[in-house]
Amino acid sequence: MKRWLQRLGWVAMVAAICGTVAWLVLLTNSPQAPDAAHPERYAHRHDVRYVSEGTELALRILLGSSFTLALVAFGCHFATRDMRE
Repeated sequence: MKRWLQRLGWVAMVAAICGTVAWLVLLTNSPQAPDAAHPERYAHRHDVRYVSEGTELALRILLGSSFTLALVAFGCHFATRDMRE
């Protein structure tokens, strides 16, 4: 069971990193001023970008799933830690 949780944690960590990189790529490729192809406003912290409707949904899903996968990875890590260490 411990080995299975370690493997699950590793896979979740890699998937979270890939999702975060994809989110960053989509966000940095979007313009900072609105145009006909990018009418939707997407704000994250102090950075405001303009994206298409489909991209806005993809950004929200990527951010949420990456956060969830990171929590799964941390949970697997702490579940497999030996308490004597």
